Amino acid sequence: MYWGVNYLKGKDVFSTENKYYVVYDNTEGLLATRPITINGFQVGQVSDISFLPDASGRLIVTLNVGNDFPITKGTVAKIYSASIMGEKSISLSVNKGAPLSLSGDTLVSATERDLTEEVNMQLAPIKARTEELLGTLDTVIGLASGFLDERTSQNFKSTFESLTKTFASVEASAAEVSEYLGDNKGNFDAMSENFRTLSEELAAKSKDISSTITNLEAISDSLASAKLTETINNMESITARFDRLMAELETGEGAASKLIYDEEVYVNMKKATENLNRLLLDIKYNPNKYLHVSMFGSRTRYTEGEIQAIEEAIEATDPEK
Repeated sequence: MYWGVNYLKGKDVFSTENKYYVVYDNTEGLLATRPITINGFQVGQVSDISFLPDASGRLIVTLNVGNDFPITKGTVAKIYSASIMGEKSISLSVNKGAPLSLSGDTLVSATERDLTEEVNMQLAPIKARTEELLGTLDTVIGLASGFLDERTSQNFKSTFESLTKTFASVEASAAEVSEYLGDNKGNFDAMSENFRTLSEELAAKSKDISSTITNLEAISDSLASAKLTETINNMESITARFDRLMAELETGEGAASKLIYDEEVYVNMKKATENLNRLLLDIKYNPNKYLHVSMFGSRTRYTEGEIQAIEEAIEATDPEK
């Protein structure tokens, strides 16, 4: 009978077991004879639950564990929900690598939150947001109630009447614009056709336009490389010097006034004029020699003798030239 009763309780009177103790503040409804598991495998059962003699209200749970698996020091005995009905069991988390516990040692206690606590924790943020939303909604309703008094209703009514008049005015303007467009449809069609023709002509002349733009860019580059600012500054300097020279000539002072009456100076100036004429003729007949601009194209260069012959031929044909 003794063996049969213990067997019904889950005890094997013929096996050797170790006894361990765990102290809990709250056993969460744990009962004696509940199984003790390691990784889901039962290795023992709860044999007794009682209060500590220090009148603290804490509970001491006695665990009977078989010798099939070594229990080390620091092993955690956690109370958890073994089923959806809330039945409690104890799961042992062994501290691997630690020294072995002896029968009669006290293990570390822990408690797992049950399903109700988990649901409450998940619903707590939703509850807080709902309460906040309800507070905001209550504030909005209060503000709406304040706006919906008789004076505010009149203002809204006046505003809607003004909007109605505005829409009517816009509708009338739209009708006038539509009528105008209908009356001038022919003119708009002609304008559209002209724009289409102009677009086609521009597309056909795109190569010529590109070439013109390229020539303009080349001219701009040439002008930029010619250092116009520096040239203008030089011209101003030359003008100032020329003014001083004219002043010396008028007063008869300086070397310039003396050179006027020197015959050798006259001869040199005549030669310089002839050289200048030759230079101008060379520029006239060989412009690409001095300005490298693509708009002049590629031209044949003339020698000085050829230029002189051409000028003599022109003078013979038309003496006035």
